[in-house]
Amino acid sequence: GSQVDLGCWAEGRPPPLLTWFRGPQVLREEPGAAALPLHLGQVSPQDSGTYTCVAENRHGRHNRSLELHVAYAPRPPVVNGSLWALAGEQ
Repeated sequence: GSQVDLGCWAEGRPPPLLTWFRGPQVLREEPGAAALPLHLGQVSPQDSGTYTCVAENRHGRHNRSLELHVAYAPRPPVVNGSLWALAGEQ
């Protein structure tokens, strides 16, 4: 449920095309921009994966990737009439 902000910066002549990918899927693209932020709001485990920022122009291509792992927050123990969960015990 938290938000995640990823940043990508590149310089080049001519100015590069910046593109964010998640796996093979294009998430955001901006030609000629020096920076391309990527905002992920209310992430869930389905947002886990490899995110890659690619900068390219006619002289070449450069990229950086990161692996995002999203897990649920620990759930409070369920207590009923036959089970007691005490702090510090599994």
